[in-house]
Amino acid sequence: MFTDDDNSWEENDDELTSEAVSRFEDMLENQRPTYFDAEEFEMIIDYYMQNNNLKRSRQAVDLALAQHPDDINLKIKNARQFLVENDPKKAFDLLDQMEVNDEEPDYYLTLGSCYAALGKHQKAIDTYTAALSYFDEDEKGELYHAIGFEYQNLGALNKAIEYYKKSLDVDAEDLQNNNSIIDLINCFILTDRVEEGIAYFNQRIEDNPQEAESWSALGDLYRRTDRLEEAIEMYEYVLAIDPTHLWANMHLANSYYDLNRFQEAIDSLNEALAHDVETSMIHASLGDCYYRQENYIDAKNEYNRALAINEHLTEAWSGLGYIYSDTGDSHKAIKFFERAYQLEPFNDDHLYNLAAEHQKIGEHEKALAYLLEIEKSQPNDPDLYFFLGDLLADMGRFDEAICYLKLGLERTHNDATLLYLLAYLYLERNERSQALTYLEEALTAKPDYYKEFIEYNPEMISNDVEVMELINGLLRRSSSQ
Repeated sequence: MFTDDDNSWEENDDELTSEAVSRFEDMLENQRPTYFDAEEFEMIIDYYMQNNNLKRSRQAVDLALAQHPDDINLKIKNARQFLVENDPKKAFDLLDQMEVNDEEPDYYLTLGSCYAALGKHQKAIDTYTAALSYFDEDEKGELYHAIGFEYQNLGALNKAIEYYKKSLDVDAEDLQNNNSIIDLINCFILTDRVEEGIAYFNQRIEDNPQEAESWSALGDLYRRTDRLEEAIEMYEYVLAIDPTHLWANMHLANSYYDLNRFQEAIDSLNEALAHDVETSMIHASLGDCYYRQENYIDAKNEYNRALAINEHLTEAWSGLGYIYSDTGDSHKAIKFFERAYQLEPFNDDHLYNLAAEHQKIGEHEKALAYLLEIEKSQPNDPDLYFFLGDLLADMGRFDEAICYLKLGLERTHNDATLLYLLAYLYLERNERSQALTYLEEALTAKPDYYKEFIEYNPEMISNDVEVMELINGLLRRSSSQ
């Protein structure tokens, strides 16, 4: 905890920064040359970087170097600026030209970040390790995390775990802002050391029962290994300690949702709102729960509340699209799915949704264009070929549908859903030999999918004696084995 003197120093430092930034803004607004000493420029640059105002921090860096061209710390700030501007090569070149003494820890931190951004993970580790000696032990948390992250990038997950643990030990009083917890959980799962991870966080709780982040980490380990009931118990412990804990509130609701216990998910999210924990994602999650209950009015209200907080939240735009799709208004659904796609052009789910809605209203060529766009990025996705086959058959282009399904079988190692659809299309064309061959292969690969196969055309398939004999025969053999 800070002492009174510590607080006074921090407040004074904030006042100096605020005063320097105010003078800097006044200089820019009035185009009036103003002198700042090097330390003032450092405060100004740090202020803008911390607030993610890269345009202003660039202006500050350039003016700082114009007034103090030989200042090492400002040169390092310039390199850091190039890093956040996503130009690590230029940042590295600047650092490589500098002559620094051993008392410039920021130089090594920035150089390590350059190596990391350039994919030179071992050099980043070596540089960060060299920087450790310049910091007191209680200042090394972020550095230990950076080293762990580079070991993780190298695939040395056991070393990564070692350094993430060190980071958590250093930052024990501020775990909520420590990314090491999430990365440590990932490493425990990737190395099949989940039980060790559970034991580790249980030990932390034994040492400090009020450590909410360790309870939350246990919840995450249980949730990600499908032990949802145990995850719920852990998140409830977190919220008993801190009812405003956003992560626990969200993942408690997610755990209930995954168990199809939608009302309990709604209750937990409303409890978060009652404790003034309000985010766009909480409202979007409430919308998802109401949607699954087919309570479209409340779902729509929650999605709109989410968008009032964050108009760029794709989950809310998609959620509204699903509501209009389910209620038969494909034209409105398309507008919402288009907005979601504009915000997330890398997410093919939006393209699938758009293709499905255009197919519903008979705009087959538009639907086909969206599916062919997916093929560019996901050529091995069995869903793509299933939807292509279904769409082309719907258009009466059976030969093309069959060609795409066979291409899909090659690219997906004979995905069973494609075999079933191919069998059905051959039945539609009354090419029975091919139909029965593919159906037998499909039943062998995935016998439990036969019910979905019958739903393609219940009347035709259920009344086809030869097809039903094949299905029942293979099911009997499968159940006797």
